[in-house]
Amino acid sequence: MCKTEQKNEHQGVWFRGLAVASVLFVSVVLIFGGFAVSFAQEEEIPEGFVKQQPPSAPTPEQIEAGKRVYFTKCVWCHGVKGSGDGPAADRLWPRPRNFNAGTFKIRHTASGELPLIDVDLFRTVTHGLPGSAMPPWDGILTEEQRRDVLAFVTEELVVDRDWQDEEFETFTVLQLDKIQPKEATPESIKRGSELVVEKKCIECHGLEGRGDGNAFNLKDDWGFPIQPADWHKCWNFRGSRQDPYNVRNIFRTFSTGLNGTPMPSFADSTTIEERWDIANYVNSLCEREKDIDIAGGKVTEEIAETLSKGKALEIDPLTDKPKINFVIPSKYVEGDLPSDEHDERWNIVPRRWVAMGGQITHKPRNFVNRIDDIWVQSLYNDTHIVFMFRWDDRTKSVLQEEVEWDPTEVNLEDYGVEEQPPGGSLFEDDPFHSESIAAKQNQYPVYNDSIAFQFPVKWQELPAPQKPRYFWGDEKFSVDITKWDADGNLYTFTGTGWDQDFEERDFADQIEVKKAEWKDGRWTVIIQRPLKGDYEEDAYIELGKYIPMNFFAWDGHNGDVGRKMAVSAFYYLVLEPEIPTEAYVYPVLMAIGLVIVEGWVLVRRANRRKGKITT
Repeated sequence: MCKTEQKNEHQGVWFRGLAVASVLFVSVVLIFGGFAVSFAQEEEIPEGFVKQQPPSAPTPEQIEAGKRVYFTKCVWCHGVKGSGDGPAADRLWPRPRNFNAGTFKIRHTASGELPLIDVDLFRTVTHGLPGSAMPPWDGILTEEQRRDVLAFVTEELVVDRDWQDEEFETFTVLQLDKIQPKEATPESIKRGSELVVEKKCIECHGLEGRGDGNAFNLKDDWGFPIQPADWHKCWNFRGSRQDPYNVRNIFRTFSTGLNGTPMPSFADSTTIEERWDIANYVNSLCEREKDIDIAGGKVTEEIAETLSKGKALEIDPLTDKPKINFVIPSKYVEGDLPSDEHDERWNIVPRRWVAMGGQITHKPRNFVNRIDDIWVQSLYNDTHIVFMFRWDDRTKSVLQEEVEWDPTEVNLEDYGVEEQPPGGSLFEDDPFHSESIAAKQNQYPVYNDSIAFQFPVKWQELPAPQKPRYFWGDEKFSVDITKWDADGNLYTFTGTGWDQDFEERDFADQIEVKKAEWKDGRWTVIIQRPLKGDYEEDAYIELGKYIPMNFFAWDGHNGDVGRKMAVSAFYYLVLEPEIPTEAYVYPVLMAIGLVIVEGWVLVRRANRRKGKITT
């Protein structure tokens, strides 16, 4: 064999060896790489989550049965094809869910994943979604019907995704029932208040969590405006109906996020313990019987201690909101009436939660009401009565330009203030259907935020249980109206009907606005008025009587003006008579005397038994 042949043979052997080595190297890399990928995948699962198999496909019979339920109960909001464009959708905000993309907010699954049908979607259909138009269907639909309609929705109306697609769909499920909650100690609450700053939650939810951090710029996946949750109203949290104080619901939301909204999951950026601290803090902010000042979110140890002991409001199972007490008590105090919300004398009188609803009786109607409650407290002295009103409002709205109408005018259609016609917009830039209420949010002219209250002028002459019409009285029984506007104006009117212009009264100079302040997403307005006025025009406020009273509120950034507003039912103001000093002294003296007499009787009986006393 020549040298050239030997060289070629050696090169061939070397190349074959190199090829074998390369194959072996690649194999090793692939094997260990596979382990690395597998390990990395395991690492990607956040703490507290586990992988779960996809659900079984429903039967054709279930789908067909669910179709009948859907086209009987659900189509009116969600539409024929489940696109969230039913006949009622244009009047609703937030819009009904568009099922097509398979995007659902309330889930136990990781961010971006489909929800669990038998847990998440079933609970949503059963309990509804508070703070939206989605009602609870428990008691209306049987359990079988609820499961059938979910079979139809998930199989026929969700078109972009498939629960049985094992190649692209995963189910990474939060093991919420197996994770032990962290006790809501003052230390946990304080740490949670620090974490919401560190994790930038306050940029959307605001310094005190009233949803005022980014009230205008947030949109959902469909382009509609969306607002951050108000942490002080836990009964409006999605997925919390009939269970508003359950801290697990808040922990779940921070762990999974809300698909279709700007609310992300914090599972990858926080530990389980940190999420419990955040949940404990948010849960402690939900309104309690006594208002707790959290100092702009700068929670001290003392504030955290007070938050941990706050007594929760009782929830009405029929409304899933705080129970209403229709009596607004006013207590007597000596001297000048308080002009600041921090005055200790407010602590002697309970505050009352007043439910507000959108005025939808007369045009222009308030289909989207952003002020759903106000808090009222009252004190009085020998000559005057003072009311403190507090309500959450994500935006301070003050009229910047003069309007064409007078304050006494209520029929504003002549000035172009008309009810918005229904549209049908799926996206706010849709040129064909641009009038949907959801598309128009945050685009209204800005008017004044306002608060008003009214009494029947001659409530003493009303034959029980008759009252004037709740909406600015009527011709037979006029009402005494006091109205404050955010631009600083204060008015006193006589109302004789919803469609009748007001009559201005010479009473405003006797009424004083002691404080009007918007801060951290909440208005505080304190108004003082005389107990007595002209009996022919002004309501007399008398002690110990149940005086009918109701309230009105306008959100200027919601386009509220004139008859577009929030309104309450009638409540009853009661001035509780001052308790004289004798009422405290006499019972004590009587108790002392009774003890002395009983002691004397017992001593005599004891002496008689010992024979020291003879008859």
